[in-house]
Amino acid sequence: MFMPIGVMELLILVVIVGCIAAAFMRGRGGSRPSEPPAAADVQLNCPHCGQETEAAASQCRHCGRDL
Repeated sequence: MFMPIGVMELLILVVIVGCIAAAFMRGRGGSRPSEPPAAADVQLNCPHCGQETEAAASQCRHCGRDL
């Protein structure tokens, strides 16, 4: 009546459970939420040179360093 689980069946079961867990985490936002992009007209002060530059830029337009 009861048949023991073989290696292949166990492997398939592990893969199915892993896929379900991955789908569940992806659906719940399992990764870190990203920051929304800054609007093009928003300005900030560069932490390196102190000059005002666009917040959407990846580098300061005055000193060229990463923001």
